[in-house]
Amino acid sequence: MKTEVKPGAENEVVLSVEVPEDDVKRLYERTVARLRGELQIPGFRKGRVPRELAIRHLGEDYIKGEALNDALPEWYEKALDESAVEAVSMPDLDLGDYDPAGPYTFQVTVQVRPTPVLGQYKGLEVPKRTPQVTEGQVDAQLAMLQERFATLQPVEGRAVAQGDFVLMDFEASRDGDPIEGAQATDYMAQIGRGQLIPGFEAAVEGMAAGEEKVFDVTFPDDYQAEELRGQQATFKVKVKEIKEKVVPELDDEFAADASEFETLAELRDDIRRRLMTAAEAAADYDFRAAAVAAAVDNATVTVPPAMIEREAHNLYHELEESVGERGLTMETYLAVLEKTAEEVERELAPRAEARVKRRLVLDAIVAAEGLEVTDDEVRARIMEDAEVLGRDGSQLVLEVYKSGRQDLLRDELLMAKAVSLIVDNAVAVPAEEPADEESEEPQAEAEAEAPEAQAEAGSAAERTS
Repeated sequence: MKTEVKPGAENEVVLSVEVPEDDVKRLYERTVARLRGELQIPGFRKGRVPRELAIRHLGEDYIKGEALNDALPEWYEKALDESAVEAVSMPDLDLGDYDPAGPYTFQVTVQVRPTPVLGQYKGLEVPKRTPQVTEGQVDAQLAMLQERFATLQPVEGRAVAQGDFVLMDFEASRDGDPIEGAQATDYMAQIGRGQLIPGFEAAVEGMAAGEEKVFDVTFPDDYQAEELRGQQATFKVKVKEIKEKVVPELDDEFAADASEFETLAELRDDIRRRLMTAAEAAADYDFRAAAVAAAVDNATVTVPPAMIEREAHNLYHELEESVGERGLTMETYLAVLEKTAEEVERELAPRAEARVKRRLVLDAIVAAEGLEVTDDEVRARIMEDAEVLGRDGSQLVLEVYKSGRQDLLRDELLMAKAVSLIVDNAVAVPAEEPADEESEEPQAEAEAEAPEAQAEAGSAAERTS
């Protein structure tokens, strides 16, 4: 078989494939034999229909079509191998005229993996911010720690106020009929958090322990129960107990209760060290990411549409897994977004293109630098993974090699080497500091911990004295 490769559009090639006459004849006769074996005609046993009769009965066009269906996948793969073309899309076939009595020529147009033109990737000047921790950030961490050790104390001699935790019974009705699911006994709510229907908390504010009250509220238009949206309801509420959150004083006693340290100063120093460690790690991560991004930006490469589509599809499935881990179905998630799966995939296309381009550039750097990963390095990585997983290292090595996953691991290590080469050769320059004095990353860490701290504070109702 002879294959000629010609350039097509950008990142496309056209393969002109010529199949020798002998192979074409052999294919045709093989197809006729297969179809004869399946053919049943009255007066002949199955598989015993004469060749010429079978051809007349089936028709030349049908036999040719079957022959090509049988052979084209094999011929296409062989043409790719012979020409060393790495196709990244489905083939666009031009079948031409198929004559079983002579050689057969067909053409295939495919998108191919591009080779980036590398720009500067060594000696890049990359901004790196100086990690900083302010006393305000330390104070914020201490405040969250105080919240975790807060308790709820009964209130005497005053009515419900903002911030109080109220233990209550309530029931709702509409036009005199009870509303299903709108009743509760010993329900605890913090006034002012906005967790109840708008107007409900304002109506409870000012009530005394033991007091009952009837008032009307209107369900919001976006209420989860569609039948109640925008509807007015009458609530009957009895306040049973009022409690206020008491936050411990910031002193040595608190430090001893909340940590392994005996003094508040020691606790502050520990918090400051941890925040600095997080800030340094974040600065290093951002520096590495910025260095790689600069190397990618300096390269010239056009990503074929087929590679973008495939990567967007992969990103969609990663999103699907993430949604599933949160206990949701993709159908529910899409309904909330009011989008189809196809629309989400299209929106993922820019991110997919960036990810593919990054991989292509790193691959090109691997080739340009002659980077390699030895078998010993692969085994060492597997042994490290085994230690983390609590597995027997030798057994995990055998499993990885038996499944063929060592090649994926080798690719991962190669990418890591390319990233390290870029970063190790990058020159850190001072980053432009944000207008706010506080570093973004420690602040982000504090924000990330805030929901957990609120949950801890919310459960303080169980630690009453």
